[in-house]
Amino acid sequence: MSQTLRKIPTTRGSLIGAEPVSHGDGLSWGAMLVGGLIGVALMVPLLLLWRGVAGALPAPGGLWPMLLPLPALIGAGWSAATLAGTARRRIAALHGVAVWALLLVIVMAAAIFAPETLQQVVPELVGAAPAGLGDPVLGTMALAGLFAAALGGIWGGPRRERGRA
Repeated sequence: MSQTLRKIPTTRGSLIGAEPVSHGDGLSWGAMLVGGLIGVALMVPLLLLWRGVAGALPAPGGLWPMLLPLPALIGAGWSAATLAGTARRRIAALHGVAVWALLLVIVMAAAIFAPETLQQVVPELVGAAPAGLGDPVLGTMALAGLFAAALGGIWGGPRRERGRA
């Protein structure tokens, strides 16, 4: 990878400095962490709204509780890509995917190490998948979350690629 050099003005002319000039093409870990926090913060009101709506419905089960993370993941990916200020859509999408991976690790750790807590927070997930189809349904929803976060990252990225119309 070539390093971009810039001129450094001095009192006797200019020097060529070895400092790289940032083009916003790297991954921003801070943006990904904040995007993850925003995703969790968006999920809380969505869960509370679902609990309010589910109490008024005759049969609130099904796959609807599993679709709740999708808007939160879109918002998390959008936030991470926007905060990173990347100049390329691919890098913006990777910010969204990284936020999805971070949140997936947190949820899996909660499911493994504190299943009672996860059951108290989201009791609808236990009976959401049809009997015998739990793993494929949950896997499909996890992949849907991946695409939602990547889409949010693309939406939060640049409007156009550099050098393209």
